[in-house]
Amino acid sequence: MRKVVLLSLDAMFDRDLSVMGPGAFLTEMMRKGAACTQVKTVFPALTYPAHTTLITGCDPASHGIGQNMPFQPDIEDELRVWYLDQKHIQRETLFDAVKNAGGQCASMLWPVTCRSKSIRWNFPEAHTIRGENQTMKMLKCGAAPWILAMEVKYGRKRPSTREPHLSDYAATLTREVIHANKPDLTAAHLIDLDDMRHHHGTDSAEAREAMRRLDSRVRDIWETMQVAPGYEEALLVIVSDHGQADVNRTVNIGDLLAENGLADCADVQSNGMSAYLYQSGGDYEQALTWLRNHPTQAGVSHIYSREELDELHAVKGPVAAVEAVPGVVFSDMLPEAKREKATHGFGPGHPAENCLFAVMGKGIREGAALPSMPMRDVAPTIAELMGVPLPQAEGTSHAKKMMKT
Repeated sequence: MRKVVLLSLDAMFDRDLSVMGPGAFLTEMMRKGAACTQVKTVFPALTYPAHTTLITGCDPASHGIGQNMPFQPDIEDELRVWYLDQKHIQRETLFDAVKNAGGQCASMLWPVTCRSKSIRWNFPEAHTIRGENQTMKMLKCGAAPWILAMEVKYGRKRPSTREPHLSDYAATLTREVIHANKPDLTAAHLIDLDDMRHHHGTDSAEAREAMRRLDSRVRDIWETMQVAPGYEEALLVIVSDHGQADVNRTVNIGDLLAENGLADCADVQSNGMSAYLYQSGGDYEQALTWLRNHPTQAGVSHIYSREELDELHAVKGPVAAVEAVPGVVFSDMLPEAKREKATHGFGPGHPAENCLFAVMGKGIREGAALPSMPMRDVAPTIAELMGVPLPQAEGTSHAKKMMKT
């Protein structure tokens, strides 16, 4: 089994490579390794659905994670839970495949990995709700003895648990686990850029600084791999999940429907730049008709029918979805939307839909440019490169195009 270090650069997309410039490590990796700059993200372009596709090779319709949170219309904001536990995923993951093949896995902040039985060294992403303690939740959801040992060793050097310090800590743990434990699959989700774009804007100075920090973290991890015994054949894999776009207007579709006597026709769940509509007590077609007749007021650029959602391999459940016009973020069930300067959650064809996928290491063809691909192709490609089966994956492996003959 070939070892892989899988790094997710949240919110980075193809346009960012030109911003980073030719001297950046990531730019050089895209040139020296095998790379694709047009990995089409899932619908909606959200972190949890995308990361679950990246690790299963399946679309949301199959793996079941269609949002960061389950639909919870009757629960107040601060008590809404996230999709945290790996048990929510309805398909085999790369973590499962590696363990089943006799390997070991490590994960830092990868979404939907809480209480995973396939990850030995697990520092999961575990959002708290009101009344929960973050430390206790991490210990319950992850590899408690290892988390405590890392906290003793590195915790005092961490200024805070916010970004960019959290991504710094995740990168530190990644280097540590590679050096000390040598997992077969090590995955890390670095959130710095996504956080800066939400708070400061897509092209802000803060976002550019975050890109430089990400580049430095990836370089440091690669250098750790170069001197770690047992990693002579290891591959470094870079992925991303979506881009972002600036927003300047917040729309609450649920409130608009209620103001027009349609409150019982549909329940709404925001995805940022899109929203799901669920059937409620009334006729949801009335809600869709009102939205079609008032696109400017509602900030809607397109209404996806259930048939269109099926064509996009979107999660089952919603009867329809809407996409926002440029500059609009939907706030239903997304209270932080009013504070955001940029966001995502868009549909196909958006300028920020093209994600990154690059592989570097021994045996990989230098400069191999891969064609545009759906995000579901990433996991089976990694699985074949590692030499482990992933039979439930729906995507196509491109491993043979990447390897030297």
